Amino acid sequence: MKVRQVLKKLALSLVATLGLLVVAELVLRAAEPGPFTLVDRSPYLPDEALHHVHAKNFSGAWDGSYYEINSRGWRGPEFEPTLAPGELRVVALGDSCTFGKAVEESATWPRQLESLLRAGPEAPRSVLVANLGVNGYSGKDYAHAFLTQALALRPQIVAIGYNINDFPNVVRQTDAQVFHNKQNLRAMISSSWREELGKLALFRALRALYYDSNRERDFARMEELATSAGDEAHTSPERMKLEEERLREVVEACRAIDAKVVLFLFPYESQVHLESYSDGPIKAVEELARGAQVEFLDMLGPFRAAARESDPPRRLFNRGDRYHPNAEGYAIVARELHKFIAARGWAKLPN
Repeated sequence: MKVRQVLKKLALSLVATLGLLVVAELVLRAAEPGPFTLVDRSPYLPDEALHHVHAKNFSGAWDGSYYEINSRGWRGPEFEPTLAPGELRVVALGDSCTFGKAVEESATWPRQLESLLRAGPEAPRSVLVANLGVNGYSGKDYAHAFLTQALALRPQIVAIGYNINDFPNVVRQTDAQVFHNKQNLRAMISSSWREELGKLALFRALRALYYDSNRERDFARMEELATSAGDEAHTSPERMKLEEERLREVVEACRAIDAKVVLFLFPYESQVHLESYSDGPIKAVEELARGAQVEFLDMLGPFRAAARESDPPRRLFNRGDRYHPNAEGYAIVARELHKFIAARGWAKLPN
């Protein structure tokens, strides 16, 4: 009888615990951006030339983001240019920081830039900004996606958002030492298990909580490593030469249609909040732009200034995430690009 009672209590406890976990999963899913969904579905399809591509006309949740993919395979509403005079067409190239991981589609920097370009008495009659950002892409993918998917749209402006993990550099190396070392929880879970667990909102919330609980400690370690590394770029010359060759393909195609190109680098959260940081990656991308003879726009300065407008510093990145900006961070990217475009008169089109 006692054994039966114990088993009954254990069963009831298990059912109650399972019920609480289910409720927590549903509540956390409801709190994530986009419409409520019960399960995650992968928005990606394999591709021979690219790392992967978005499934066309896809709608669904995946890893904390809600994917609204149009018939071209791009995030956002349908993109149907007329190619008529007075229509401004902008192409945004990049990875998950351009796609807009974990924010509403309206909060991504391409969509916020579109809104800014449409405002004002001197705005073009029509403005379209195509978001070609895809999670996991890098320089070679930016070039291929533009040449095969967006060149036919004849954009007047192409904005390319590089990420620090696109190429070897000191920030990427110190980040790996802090967040991917053998003692780190992330390193203790295999990539296949992380992908499966990442489908659960509860796991994503616990992951963010774990990161936030160690945030100050990790920042201190990052600052220590950045200081000891000095100002060296720690960038592979061979890799950057290859990046320049890929960028030149885009630039040459843009010049053929009289399109302007601007390049910028997304900052890491540690670069924004630390007093000592390496500017090697910024110099590397600035040199990349110079070699390809295109414009470079600094984003780190505006991020650092915005963070220091309050004490403690404002959060400009998603919780539990050290390099994807939140909606406020993307607003900075959009504003800086808008000011840059306006200062150069790139949005002024013949009527």
